Amino acid sequence: MPTPGAPPAGDAMPAVLTRSSDPAELTEQSTRLALDELRGVLVAQGLDGGTERASVPAAAGPGGAPAGAHALSWAASGLMWLTGTPDRAPLVPDGPVLDRARAAARLFASLSARLGCRVDLDVARLLGGRAAVLGLRRGGEFSANGSCRLLPAADEWIAVNLARPHDVGAVDALVGALGARTGPAVAHRSPASQAWTALAGTVSTVAASDVIQIARLLAIPASVLRTDRRTVPFRSLPVVDARPADGPAPRRPSGARDATDRRPLVLDLSAMWAGPLCAHLLGRVGLRVVKVESTTRPDGARGGDPAFYDWLHAGHESVALDFGAPTGRAQLRHLVERADIVIESSRPRALAQLGLDAQGLVAAQPGKVWISITGYGRVCGAVDQAPDPVAFGDDAAVAGGLVAWERGAHGRTPVFCADAIADPLTGLFAAVAGAASLLSGGGHLLDIPMRDVAAWVATRSGVDDGDRRDQALPWRVTGSEPAGWTVHHAGRDQQVLPPQAPWSDDAAAPIPRAAPSGAHTRTVLAGMGLI
Repeated sequence: MPTPGAPPAGDAMPAVLTRSSDPAELTEQSTRLALDELRGVLVAQGLDGGTERASVPAAAGPGGAPAGAHALSWAASGLMWLTGTPDRAPLVPDGPVLDRARAAARLFASLSARLGCRVDLDVARLLGGRAAVLGLRRGGEFSANGSCRLLPAADEWIAVNLARPHDVGAVDALVGALGARTGPAVAHRSPASQAWTALAGTVSTVAASDVIQIARLLAIPASVLRTDRRTVPFRSLPVVDARPADGPAPRRPSGARDATDRRPLVLDLSAMWAGPLCAHLLGRVGLRVVKVESTTRPDGARGGDPAFYDWLHAGHESVALDFGAPTGRAQLRHLVERADIVIESSRPRALAQLGLDAQGLVAAQPGKVWISITGYGRVCGAVDQAPDPVAFGDDAAVAGGLVAWERGAHGRTPVFCADAIADPLTGLFAAVAGAASLLSGGGHLLDIPMRDVAAWVATRSGVDDGDRRDQALPWRVTGSEPAGWTVHHAGRDQQVLPPQAPWSDDAAAPIPRAAPSGAHTRTVLAGMGLI
């Protein structure tokens, strides 16, 4: 089957890095180059690009070989532990993923300092923290958490995510719509196992676009693997009559949680991972974060590992409202109108059902920042996409081409990269865009698709980081699963380390706990005069 190739002719690629024999210097140069690229994206979107400049020197001839340096860095981060096929040597993605994530982290540190509280981030913990908490390992064609799978369709690779009971239950309808029939249920096999067997046997003879179209009509998260996408990680969408706030951006340290609290208010309407991580990072800057949930459908992440949920939500106020009742919807709208920053991860039609129009609300309040996190953007431009497709971190990463490649006798096959990596990457980039908007005076509707964030960090850079499918890798990996694996490059050895928990290694420091759903509803509503 065809393997996605090199970028189309005419696509601009980043400048070549200068030659260096030091892997640490090579990754530093790559990070600095990515920082300049990201600053350029912010400025192009009308956002504050920061004051810190990090230009790399002009190249003096052919570039060095940063790919091997990236491999050493990937091994040390804990993300290589999560990338590749079980019981085989772990793998490295083609693009400088960590360098671009570190560039975003550096920019966030600079922006947060100007907001009054500098926040320095450990990117490896940010991207691999959930896997450490859950004890996940690499799964090859299956995602680290086992819910998503890469499958060869007749013409292209696809990813299908059976993350919810609904998704497993809808496979029979998907297989039937594709012209096949599922076999009889087998008592000793789980419903998910039987669904995967039926799906794998069906999609191999069907065009990828047909599978994706029907899957999305059934609300099953699914995507086509694309490695030629060249995009930006976020956009500021045009809003008629949007205005910045009067005066400079607020600089507010942490304060009391009462009616006198004058910190900028972040209203977190999102769920799961990317949006809550964005709220978590803005909260660390000192902004006031209020999480709002439905009383009947709270954040699904509450049903997962409590330590992971606590990490994202500790220190935030929790409000629960009945979105099905007129009073609850009215209170929700009042909260949205009071907020300086709104974070949501809902499809636009879901917000419309709650009476919330992002563009109208941004236009009505000078300085408001609206952060919209979706799988594919508020407006899906591809003709083969149903409106508002559902997406999770693993399938969105595949859509952006953020995978690694297993080499075999019959060519290369894709495997998942780290753990649902589009989620934490998107949370990080959303926080950067939100902080930059606040420093610009706000008045922005920020569209942040997980697919596009994944595509931006996956893009290859430099002549020696190009397509390596027919070339010897510039590093070696030795070892075994029982003994461990080691990456060797340029006289350096780096053991492949497991991911690290997202909090401090200090065992004596207790992990802060998140508030129960609705714990601050009356306090918050009363403090704003809403009850």
